[in-house]
Amino acid sequence: MAMQKPKTFPMLPVGHWWNLREKFKQSIPGVVTNNYLGTALNTKPKSARTNVLPYLKDLGLISDDGKTLELAKAWRDDKQYQQVCKKIRDSIYPDELIAAVPNPSEDREAVERWFANHSGAGIAAVKRMAAIYVVIAEGDISKKPKKKTDEKRSPRKSQRTPKVVEKPEASTPPKSPTPTSTPQAPAIPSGPGVNINLEIHISSDATPDQIDKIFESMAKHIYKK
Repeated sequence: MAMQKPKTFPMLPVGHWWNLREKFKQSIPGVVTNNYLGTALNTKPKSARTNVLPYLKDLGLISDDGKTLELAKAWRDDKQYQQVCKKIRDSIYPDELIAAVPNPSEDREAVERWFANHSGAGIAAVKRMAAIYVVIAEGDISKKPKKKTDEKRSPRKSQRTPKVVEKPEASTPPKSPTPTSTPQAPAIPSGPGVNINLEIHISSDATPDQIDKIFESMAKHIYKK
């Protein structure tokens, strides 16, 4: 007898789907509780009880009392991942949806429209239903988010206030001291300069002694002070 198809469908956040699978790969718990989910998914236990735990039950990964099932063990295995997704899709979602949207990843609007018509949920809930359905329908392990590598942060250069370098004023070369010299008074001539032109007529018959006496007498009169 086929399982009765639910009126509502799983709305497990896609991020929780992948993160919880990684946690199960590290160590699978015997019982999944609100506190376990809160710690594993870094969320509040109250939120895990409402937004995670019931959908894990709907997907067939845990029982009604929280015990992990065999499907959860196979779900964490990369080699069995695609088969597990196909099993979940066939057991939860109607054939009508599978046939109506054969490529859900390429036609997300059609998937959302189908869930809106068959669940009567609001836009936010419909988008969550469609998101997890696309992941399950793809069954592609390569679609899991890549781990973010810690980026090497280059040390921030300390922002220093640029110093305003004042331009030195153009220095005027010091004036060489003007040598102080005592002004010399212009020489005052002792007397007015006189140019005297003399014409001397000496008789041709004058003797040398007479000529000498003539010049000697003239010198006395001219240079006499």
